Amino acid sequence: MDLSPGEIKVLDYLKRNKTQKVRETGIEIEGMNRREISSSVSWLEAKGYVHTERITSSTWKLGPEGMTYLSEGLPELRAIKIIIDQGSIPLKDLSAKIGPEKTKIALAQLAKFGIKPSSGALAAPPNSADILSRIEERQSFLGKLKDGLSDSNAISAFRGRENVLQEVKSYDRVIELSDAGINLQFDHGVEDLLGEVTSDMLLSRSWQGKEFRRYDLNAPVENAYTAYLHPLTSLIQKIRRIFLDMGFTEMPGHYIEYTGWNMDALFIPQDHPAREMQDTFYLKSEVKPEFEHPEIMKAVALAHEKGVKSYRGWGYKFNMEEAHRLVLRTHTTVSTIRSLYDNPNPPVAVFSVERVFRHESVDWKHLAELHQVEGAVYAKDANLSTLKGLMRHFYHELGFDDLDFIPSYYPYTEPSMDVVATFNGKEIELGGSGIFRPEVTIPAGLRYPVIAWGLGLERLAMFLYDLKDIRDIYNSDIEWLRHFQAKI
Repeated sequence: MDLSPGEIKVLDYLKRNKTQKVRETGIEIEGMNRREISSSVSWLEAKGYVHTERITSSTWKLGPEGMTYLSEGLPELRAIKIIIDQGSIPLKDLSAKIGPEKTKIALAQLAKFGIKPSSGALAAPPNSADILSRIEERQSFLGKLKDGLSDSNAISAFRGRENVLQEVKSYDRVIELSDAGINLQFDHGVEDLLGEVTSDMLLSRSWQGKEFRRYDLNAPVENAYTAYLHPLTSLIQKIRRIFLDMGFTEMPGHYIEYTGWNMDALFIPQDHPAREMQDTFYLKSEVKPEFEHPEIMKAVALAHEKGVKSYRGWGYKFNMEEAHRLVLRTHTTVSTIRSLYDNPNPPVAVFSVERVFRHESVDWKHLAELHQVEGAVYAKDANLSTLKGLMRHFYHELGFDDLDFIPSYYPYTEPSMDVVATFNGKEIELGGSGIFRPEVTIPAGLRYPVIAWGLGLERLAMFLYDLKDIRDIYNSDIEWLRHFQAKI
């Protein structure tokens, strides 16, 4: 079996090396880069001249939360300093100072030092100075990890905390000559043979008079990986197929919506916290676009001000200018009410799997741009039993059979339910559901009940693909993209 010049160089290196086993990353050959050395080793293994053993090693670096804590300080450190400074602080005041999420983390960590809430407040214990010193030492570990120091105390302090540390795995191969490789004799003259003709060689005619390598057409071929669907695309296609097999029609939608459609038409009051700038992306426009179907806003305004039938509404003066503000849609339910307004003749069964936008601080479980799955049915006999039956079938197709329906609250549905599944002994909240309120359906000209349910696609993907950080769904790790496996 013929050898390439690179393979001969690697074999020669291995024969001259005094040790029996060599790490691939330790091989240094003049004129060969790492990729060429690795490729030559793989070919030598395929031809039976070397044996290799893959080894994995791990190092640790700061994760997203760890980098935040490095600059801002650990939540427990910020909390203990405030407690010592004030002597005692109500939990709501601590939450206002460092944020609700950071307060939860601080409470969990301080409890390990014996500092626990009492009567809704945290008080400084007698050994506060000692606790502060130990937490400051923990804070110093973050700096060591950032500098690449493998401190075992630092790793053990944070290994169990979500997204503070990230494990970085590196791979190497230990190479050993086989009997065939040891006994192989080769001619170094083959290194001077031409393996390929480049454009420069053609232009200069330097190939003339040279001898070419003989190619072995029976040599093994390296694996060639074909294109794959992204895991999220694969999941979207599966969900679309479930809805289409159920007889649903996919509905279109718009990224940019009026608050009139996005919120007012869904009976979300104009002073609702979700409409604040910190929760919603508002858009500026030099040109004021025309509001399509302006007639519905009159009915919506009346529902907000005075209610419908036996429902009394919100009882305030509806602001039509507020309804004309532009936003990036915050949910796909807006597509449902718009689609039903355009198609008011029952029965109608629609769905969508589309992007929505929330003004969120991006972290391990939140994204500012995400996908929402929406399903809705408008029918004369639609009711809560219909909704439960459809959801059971839908979630069964996704692999969830043990479901519980928990009473919940949403501004535009009544009754409302959250869907909780039990899988492998663990409870998972899958999404919300309910029956549209009359204040939603009547202004839209809908005479019969509308049942609907929805879930967050990325949250579902985190569970199915066993991810700890929602941002990993959009990473570019080729190995993960190539070999991901869903739990279900």
